[in-house]
Amino acid sequence: MNALPQPYNPHPSRWLPWPPALLALLLASILPELLLTLADLGLAGPPYLRLMAYRLGSFQPDLLNGQPRAVYAAQPTLMFLSYGVIHTGLLHLAGNMAAMLYLGRLTLERRSGRGLWGLYLVTTIGAAAMFALVGPPLATMVGASGALFGLLGAWCVDSGLLAPRGPRSAPRPLMQFLNLLACAAALILCDIAGRLLLGTPVAWQAHTGGFLSGALFALALPHRPPLRTASPA
Repeated sequence: MNALPQPYNPHPSRWLPWPPALLALLLASILPELLLTLADLGLAGPPYLRLMAYRLGSFQPDLLNGQPRAVYAAQPTLMFLSYGVIHTGLLHLAGNMAAMLYLGRLTLERRSGRGLWGLYLVTTIGAAAMFALVGPPLATMVGASGALFGLLGAWCVDSGLLAPRGPRSAPRPLMQFLNLLACAAALILCDIAGRLLLGTPVAWQAHTGGFLSGALFALALPHRPPLRTASPA
């Protein structure tokens, strides 16, 4: 008797061990903030290092218009990525890294490490683009939360919450619309909670842009989980 093929999950645990692809994303955010925190405490680097990081790496929509002038020629382009690895402090970092651990594991249950990196890259850029379009023109933005909302958007598609998949799935516009409203409500609640916890405004524009970018990425590049066949008995 031959058993039917079963979905193979290469990452059975959502928390441990941390896959290399996820660990690389974690370190990309953790290491810069540790250095900036040490500089704030006077233990490493100049005390103005954080301000310098904000000036050189934060996302500043006004740079796209040439006002003020960029510090270096590539800044208006590189800031679409660099802002995502800079945070405002350890509390900001801790919240985002906890979310990255969970959402990164969810993503890796359905996509490869390269898929996670590609999704994270696209949603980081998408979040910044939305902030540039509808955000305050003189504001600056830092943090990984836009990309994290992108992981959430991709999961909503991959899991079938927004777009059912499979040979037996049938379009259900009303249910999908209600699910989309539920996701929008969750985004609003997360933004309110973030504002209360951090005591500073949150970039809801980036969160929305990241979520939409992640959902579109997942729709354009649907995941194909590998199959594991059981041995004949």
